[in-house]
Amino acid sequence: MPSRPRDLNPGIHHVWVNATGNWPYFVDEIDRMAWIQLLVHVLDRCDWRCLAFCQMTTHVHLLVDVPDESLPFGMAHLNREYSKQFNDRHSRSGYFVRKRYGSRRIEVARDLLGTYAYVVLNPVREGMCRRAEDWLWSSYRTTIGKSGAFPFVDAGIVLAELGGSVAALGLLVEAQARKPVPRSHVR
Repeated sequence: MPSRPRDLNPGIHHVWVNATGNWPYFVDEIDRMAWIQLLVHVLDRCDWRCLAFCQMTTHVHLLVDVPDESLPFGMAHLNREYSKQFNDRHSRSGYFVRKRYGSRRIEVARDLLGTYAYVVLNPVREGMCRRAEDWLWSSYRTTIGKSGAFPFVDAGIVLAELGGSVAALGLLVEAQARKPVPRSHVR
């Protein structure tokens, strides 16, 4: 069955990518930093704004504001270049990405807030840490001011929905951590 057509309209997109087979998407910090460097390159090249990201072990989530129809171009570049670097570094050959990246456009504020919480809570739900701010490979720590590690992240659109309050964002994330994951967000 062919893949359904992508929503290429400008706007905020939740994007996710998985490694193929039993391979991790990130083996170590070198892989994680290589992906971040490539992401920053794509953000600059495509004029995207990164609202959030979260690197897991087997996959990655990204929340980006895309001003035009460049999502497929930017993701193809990011996936191709990261796959080449990963395969070279780990003496691996063949397809690295399981299938084409997944994406869904966010259209309403409530969905934006729920998706943001879903993205940053991934490591908590997988038992990798107790709280979202404990995970070093997510943009959440930067957004709430606990780290300056990812200065390219701009969650201003998310914060604007909460009256600009970082404290309100923290309360939202804490509240979502206590709820079951909505079916629409399960990947």
